[in-house]
Amino acid sequence: MNNPFCSYNIIASDTNNLPPYSEKLQEYWMAGNGIFLRSHRPELEVCLAIAHCIVGNLLQIQPYFRLVPPKVPASTISEILRICLEAGEREVLFYLSYDDRWQLHVPPQTASRTSVAATESSFNSTYETALIEIHSHAGAPACFSTQDDLEESGKFRIFAVIGSLPEKPSICVRLGVYDRFFNIPISWIFAT
Repeated sequence: MNNPFCSYNIIASDTNNLPPYSEKLQEYWMAGNGIFLRSHRPELEVCLAIAHCIVGNLLQIQPYFRLVPPKVPASTISEILRICLEAGEREVLFYLSYDDRWQLHVPPQTASRTSVAATESSFNSTYETALIEIHSHAGAPACFSTQDDLEESGKFRIFAVIGSLPEKPSICVRLGVYDRFFNIPISWIFAT
């Protein structure tokens, strides 16, 4: 089967020298230590395990997560929290893109206590160029909901949700690689 979006590979050479990225959006790699998903965009490169298993006679892959820009500065996080607190019980949506520096965008949106959606076209440049998509859950816990899973599927970007406001602000972060999600430490993305 020839899939125009995915390639399926078996590791056959030194893992320090994985071949250059293919033209596919996703590359699946079978290795001695499991099945891995590899993908990239200009600001981000990843190769993460989607299944852990032992496959005899194959070399192992060392997983990696490479954020090309510097981490999001604490001042940007403070600004996001300020906007969330001003919104009170309403959720808020943010996009972060990187072009020589992190740029915070708060798109026009409709929001309630349980949902938020941009009112502008998804083909708007701030949406298209966003590497990080953040939304708040106001006073609710910072965890991804089933609705978040549906809305964030199909994208290759970092997602964050902020919750437990204002008493105990917390943040949960994950990487979305099209149809898969990987929980990641906030320290990989945000400066503290």
